[in-house]
Amino acid sequence: MITEASMKANKLFVMHSAKQISKEKDDEERERQAKDLEKKAKKLGLNRADVERILDKQGAYGEQYKMKKATEEAENMHKYVNTLSLERSVNLWAEAAKKEGNEDPEPVSGSKTLTKKSQNKIAINPTEKEPQNRSQ
Repeated sequence: MITEASMKANKLFVMHSAKQISKEKDDEERERQAKDLEKKAKKLGLNRADVERILDKQGAYGEQYKMKKATEEAENMHKYVNTLSLERSVNLWAEAAKKEGNEDPEPVSGSKTLTKKSQNKIAINPTEKEPQNRSQ
């Protein structure tokens, strides 16, 4: 049976060990020691989230771990935003298809355009009306 006092003692042991690991210069050795400490902490009855938080706060993982975690978080956020964007665009097209008539929108109301001419007097360039066939 693990009491509250022994649980605190186990956490302190993990914190101290993590601080010692953070002083290790070799990245590979630091990573190996951190993994060993994770296994030991699991045997001591600590949950994984607490152990990862302790190791991160004490600096046992090093800079590469922080960069890796930040990259993973950015990738997950990017996937999430893409999913939301895709769902939104699908919904917009579905709503547009549901509308009856599927006609062009009404012309914009206003007395003048950018060319300072009345909208009623503007004529479309006749060469733009008919598609040009370049093969002739």
